[in-house]
Amino acid sequence: MMRLYCALFGRILSRSKDAYILKITTLAIAISVSIVVTLFSIHEFGYDDHGNSDNVFRLLANSTDDNYTANRLSASIPDSVVRSIRNQVSPLNTLSRIKPLKKVTVITDKNRPTYDQKIHAVDSEIDKTFSFHITDGNVADFTSSNRVVAIVSQSTALHYFGNTSAIGETIRLTTFGDTLAVAIVAVFSDFAVNTHEDFNIFITYDSSAITTLKFNPHQSGVYARFHSLNNVPASFNGINIENLEYILQPVQEIYFGPRVLSEEARHGDVYSIIVVICVAALIFLLAICSFVNLSTITLPNRSKEIAVKKLTGKTQFQLLRQFINESLALTIISLIVALTIIVSTSHYISAMLGVDIVYLMVNSKFVFLTAILVMISVVVISPTFMIIRFIRASPIQLLSSDAITFPRFKRIISVVQFGVSMFLIVSSVLIGRQINYSLIKEPGRNHDQIVYMACPPNIPDSAIHKIKAGWPSKNPNVLDAVAVSQLPGRLQSKEIGTNLFVLEVDYNFRDFFQFTMLKGDWFEYTDRDSVVVVNQAALLNMPEGDRHIIGTIQDLSSPSNEPEQPVKIRHAKETTHNWLCFRVEEVDVRNTVRWIEERMHAKGSKGKAYYYDDHFVDWLSYQDKLNALSRVLIVISMLMAGCAIYGLIVSLVRDKVKDIAVHHLFGAGLADVTMLLARGLVLQLVLAIFLFGPVTYIFLNELLRTFVYATKFSLMDPVYPVIFSLISIIGLCTYQSFRLNRSDFVSTLKGVG
Repeated sequence: MMRLYCALFGRILSRSKDAYILKITTLAIAISVSIVVTLFSIHEFGYDDHGNSDNVFRLLANSTDDNYTANRLSASIPDSVVRSIRNQVSPLNTLSRIKPLKKVTVITDKNRPTYDQKIHAVDSEIDKTFSFHITDGNVADFTSSNRVVAIVSQSTALHYFGNTSAIGETIRLTTFGDTLAVAIVAVFSDFAVNTHEDFNIFITYDSSAITTLKFNPHQSGVYARFHSLNNVPASFNGINIENLEYILQPVQEIYFGPRVLSEEARHGDVYSIIVVICVAALIFLLAICSFVNLSTITLPNRSKEIAVKKLTGKTQFQLLRQFINESLALTIISLIVALTIIVSTSHYISAMLGVDIVYLMVNSKFVFLTAILVMISVVVISPTFMIIRFIRASPIQLLSSDAITFPRFKRIISVVQFGVSMFLIVSSVLIGRQINYSLIKEPGRNHDQIVYMACPPNIPDSAIHKIKAGWPSKNPNVLDAVAVSQLPGRLQSKEIGTNLFVLEVDYNFRDFFQFTMLKGDWFEYTDRDSVVVVNQAALLNMPEGDRHIIGTIQDLSSPSNEPEQPVKIRHAKETTHNWLCFRVEEVDVRNTVRWIEERMHAKGSKGKAYYYDDHFVDWLSYQDKLNALSRVLIVISMLMAGCAIYGLIVSLVRDKVKDIAVHHLFGAGLADVTMLLARGLVLQLVLAIFLFGPVTYIFLNELLRTFVYATKFSLMDPVYPVIFSLISIIGLCTYQSFRLNRSDFVSTLKGVG
């Protein structure tokens, strides 16, 4: 019986192969897109959602000055503030300093030196702040030790020593020739992959040890754990620092939170992820509409089959279950095709999104499986209302010459498909443009960045002055410029006979980099290189009472959590112009940097412009991933729109098969049949434009208004999907007319071909 049923269903498939192939194709594309976006969203929303992180918070300094225009938030907290806050925190809660130490060289006896490592100096309360799973050793040896010791993750121990049993091993930490030997007392399981920061090596927070490594021990990040969410304060009061308040940020909000000064955290963009989810949902909706519309083609051809089965005693429930099983079979086939597409393109998907999509598919359990079940259920149930109408009909009605059709429903779903298709294409284009333009939506985020380029050879001071004075007026996104001999924090050249690095700068160097003076004065415009300004690290190496020193500037590398170099700064009229630095607005930063590169190349400079802030480079890379995803969704939206239009044309051909046959009988040509098919679809397209056009404009216009820097909605944006739809209609109608033109009159009247 099953064999007979399969043979019958195979014959049905062969009679409407266009419709069934289109069903599987559209569903497979929509399901694959939905799976990828679902997995990517699970990964994004899963940051810091591990262990007992609900009660963990990060302390931030927030500027309350209304006139402050830069980033208001900072993760660098002075020791005096930490002491004051400790007095306000209940003994049941814990507070731990966590200071990132970047660009540290790690040396072991078993391997070559490992450069540019990041470690964290932490207080002894770290085991009460973060949750550790110790696999070797005892964390108490870390928290109670009177000397500087370390705990490392399993992957780090394996990398440095070749195995995860590293108790008693020693690592030597080196910066600028100073070395700190640290013994490993415990090994812990790696933190979850998607944490806001990589925590692999913790050493004891010891001021002298941190100073040895050339870092400032009096500024650090601070994390807190509260035993109850009911006693978490909104902010800490009574700290006498002008225009600053100290607030707590839940650790689970860091990833999607604003970028913060002096932090090492990763960041995502929740708003853009939600938009991507909505676009994927619309693609899936378009596939559902196409699936239902194509069902209106296949069901009428099965009227006789249903009538015969009803006459043989099949109940309505049995018939309904049969059709649901068939719909389920098609959906599972589409799911298998979708999974095949994902696995075969996983390398490209992972490279685009920066996540291992197959790993996420295998390890995402409950949420992912629930999403798959919901998608399958929606697809299977979607054509049920049409099936019910057929199985409720009497055998006489089913066997009559007038087949059951859904003319009004077809017109409605055609308009919906056209409207959703155009909305999808316009939305994808605009979101892609907005991501490329700027993702900034909240005041208080970093609003400008520094980029630098190599100076053209032998460029005079007069040319430098023209650049600083003229370029901001030519491009409003360029705010300021400065020439330096070396980049602060990345110094290479030392003064002969000393350990001091020499930096020659323009007069506006301090204001450009927004450094503050700790003591004394900055240069006057008329000062020559006979006087110098030094940082605190250099002050320790200078003779006492050196009359050439006129001031002490803040550490130049501390804001980026890098070891501080001893720097002597000179102001010279004839600066050795090795680098030109530009402060630029983040808005449309890619085009601004491209503009700077073109101008500099015209002056003889070579190479490209680089960003001074490595974290902003990571942020741009994240934007590029979203932009690449947006471009892919544009292509998929256009493909789905084309499939939807083709499905509408196939349905239209089945409805107008007799009219087309009559036109052939009276000598109608290819163009006449094409116009006959296209006329109705173009009218539905026009109706979709009138209905969905205002909705699209209002929705996207309001969407763009939520950004601080928003790309403009152009009236040409909806023209492209309309042109695409018209070309698709005419092209696909011509293709169908050509196929019908090759069919004989009898087969055409029967609706075959």
